[in-house]
Parts: sequence; C-alpha cells; structure tokens
Amino acid sequence: MSFLSLPIGLIRSCLLTLSVGLHLHATDWPGFRGPGGLGIASADARPPIQFSPTAHVAWRIDCPAGNSSPIVVGNSVFLTAASDRRLSLRCLDLATGQTRWQRDMDVPRTEEVHRTVGSPASATPVSDGHRVFVHFGSMGMAGFTLDGRELWRHPLPITETEYGASSSPVLAGGLLIQLIDQDSHSYLIALKTEDGSLAWRLERPDMRRGFGTPVLWPHHGRKDLVVPGTIFLTGLDPATGAERWRIPGLARITCTSPVFEGDRLVVASWTTGGDRGADRIELPAFDDVLKTADRDADGRLSLAELPAGAAQERRKHLDGNRDGFVDRSEWESMAAIFARVENQAFAVEPDTDGTLRETGVRWRFKRGLPYVASPLIHEQRVHLIKNGGFVTCLDARTGRPHYQEERLGGGGDYYASPILAGGHLYFASQRGVITVLRDSADFQVVASNDLGEFIHASPVPVGNQLLVRTASHLYAFR
Repeated sequence: MSFLSLPIGLIRSCLLTLSVGLHLHATDWPGFRGPGGLGIASADARPPIQFSPTAHVAWRIDCPAGNSSPIVVGNSVFLTAASDRRLSLRCLDLATGQTRWQRDMDVPRTEEVHRTVGSPASATPVSDGHRVFVHFGSMGMAGFTLDGRELWRHPLPITETEYGASSSPVLAGGLLIQLIDQDSHSYLIALKTEDGSLAWRLERPDMRRGFGTPVLWPHHGRKDLVVPGTIFLTGLDPATGAERWRIPGLARITCTSPVFEGDRLVVASWTTGGDRGADRIELPAFDDVLKTADRDADGRLSLAELPAGAAQERRKHLDGNRDGFVDRSEWESMAAIFARVENQAFAVEPDTDGTLRETGVRWRFKRGLPYVASPLIHEQRVHLIKNGGFVTCLDARTGRPHYQEERLGGGGDYYASPILAGGHLYFASQRGVITVLRDSADFQVVASNDLGEFIHASPVPVGNQLLVRTASHLYAFR
C-alpha cells in the first residue's frame, strides 16, 4: 500500500469511513481512540476472513495493556500501552512484530478509568508520515520522530471523568487537535505539530463528558472539524476553532464519532436514559430535592445526600468539579441535559453554500443504535452494531433499513468499531469473537473467529494482513 492509503488501515477508535485510494493528504486523517474506533473502509486491503490463534498467524507478540489501536506508517507499527504509572509508545516491525524501540513516559498518578474496560492508554496515535503523536489523559501530548526521538511534550491536566480519556488526536494541516470533554471545564485544543506549542484553545462549558473522536470533513471547497459532544454535533474551522454550525440530536454522553461519504454526514449515539418512555431519566426541581435531602440545610447536596436512583447512580457525573457536593448550577445543568438528550442516528447534508442547519437533516433512525462502536458508511450503506451483537444496515440516502438488528454469533458488548476490507465487514466483540459479513444489502455471515481474549481496539486491515489487539496480544493475521 502507498503511504497515502495507509492511514485508512492505520487508524482505529472512533470513526471515519473512507476508501483507500482517495487522494487526500496524509495530514487529513484522524487518529483513533479506544475503546471504540473509526469505521474503516479499505478498498485495497485483502486480509483473511477466517483465522484463529493457531491459523493464518503471521506473528503474535505479548502486548501490554491498552485499548488503543495500532497505526501503520510504511513498514512500522506504532502502539501505545500503560503499566502502573508508566505510559509508553512502541514501534514494531510490520513484517515480523519485533520491537524496534520503546519510549516510556512516567507520571505521578494515572487518571481514573472504568474498572473493567478502561485503560490509561486508550487514545490511538496519529502520524503525518514524518512524526508520530500521542495523547494520554494522565500526561498530555507528545511528538516523536519515526525513529523514536522525542521532539516535544505538552503537559495537560489529568482528565477528570470516572472512565478516563478516550478521544484520539486529529491532524489538520500543521495542527494536532485534541478533544477533552470531561465532567467540568471541557475544552478542545490545537497544538503546532512542529514544536507542540498552543495554536488555539476552545472552551466547551456546555459539554459534560464525551469520548468520541472528531473527524475532518471536506465538502464545498473547505474542511469542517466535526466534533461530537453532549446533545450537539458541531462543525468548527480547524485553523482557528471558530464554530461554523451546531446541530442538536445527540445523547448526553457520546462515545461514537461521525462518519461521512461525500456531502452526507452520519452520526449515531446512544446512552442510558435517552430513549423516550419509562426508561428516560428526569431530574426533579432542585428546590424540591433540597426539601427532603438537604439534611444539613446548607443549600447544596453532599454525595451522600443525593437521593437514591438516577442521581445517586450518577453522582460523579453530577459533581462535575469534584468538590464532593452538587450545587444548584451543577444539578440544573444536568437536568437540562437529561431533558434534551435523544438517542438516534441521523444524516445531514449541507446547503448549496456548504452551511449546515437542522433543516438539512435528511432522516432519523432510533433502533439498533451503537453505544461505543462508531458507524461505518460505504457505498451508500450505513452499518450499526448494537451491544448484544445486533447489526443493522441502513440506506444512507433514505435511512430505511436493508436489514435491522440481525443477530451476530459473537454476542456481548461491542467497543471496537466495524471495519470493511476486501468486500467484507468485520465486527469484533468484547468477548473476542470477530464475525465477518459479506458487504451487501443482505445479511450474510461468512465466518466467525474466536480469539479467546477480550477485544476493545478496532482491528486494522493493511495489505493482506489484519492487525488485531486483544487483551494481552497483538496479532497479525495474513
């Protein structure tokens, strides 16, 4: 594969589906994040469709903990990992899996992560073909040459969510863009790739905790940085961070990333409490809660005073500033979010001048939605994977299903995003089963491959190989 086609096979976590062979500059490609990933559509790759821990294995290495996907630059594989308070970037030989070099970054403490599926190494690296860049929620950003020399380091405050950081860095020309949506003081920053200095910073006070990776979307002679967030999908000028458009319709916590094909942008998000009906979460008026729960009458709620149910279960989400109390502004902010959230997939197209408005939404679909795994779009078909192993295929033009919530054999949750290579779709379950479907408007399972280990990172097709990161190994199937 040529270098310009490589990033399709390089990327992991969270989102963009494009075909190898599109004539885009390498710096137009976003990195992946994990768990989750970009849905990758690779026209050139021809990886195997049947494989196992003992079949079609080109190489296998022991892999330290992490949810990020590998990326490939030339004949090198780059991978991040975490062990105790040591964060690392490793460079492997694509042909053999042998380690060429490893660079470690020690931190005083690591961020809080999900107790079962989280990792301090969840953001996938990104490369411009000359350098490789990483983000760790416990440390910040760093840039390296391809032979392992550290160029710069840009420290950032430790990410404050109970699940850790997941969004991966995105390249836009000479800028490295990183989304940090957390429980308070969310922001988006752009660093200069040359030296790691700050180019711009955008505060996002209305965003509360998010894990999707932005994408760079070319249309109408310009590029929009499309950023998922709480309730809103926003389009920014990647050079300055200035907001160009904003469309409501997302869940309160967005783990997926948008995808696009031509001028059609598709997004899907789901979080508990966002469906209409009995399961919808609503918070009562703050004054009403104070009357019964504020035992010390100080006008705020300690975490122990929060009423049982939705509030107590989401106490860390409510206590955005981590001071151990929920005040009026925090409560009312979350109550407004709960009132507006909407679990759905939708497609939007710009006006003739490139402007996006809510009137540009072409369809909405509310079934079979993914939680963490991003959609995949290819040849006017949108593929969604719902936890439990239910796959849906929609017509990208109309939103009508070709098939809906067909059951895969893998079952369980799905944190890796689907990929497409060689005319087949690959769906990797958390349980470690990769189910392969034929790429068509009909539901056709052609293979089921059980690797016997958890999978949170999206697989990466490159040439005739498939790179798969499991809980303790990195495989190259050929």
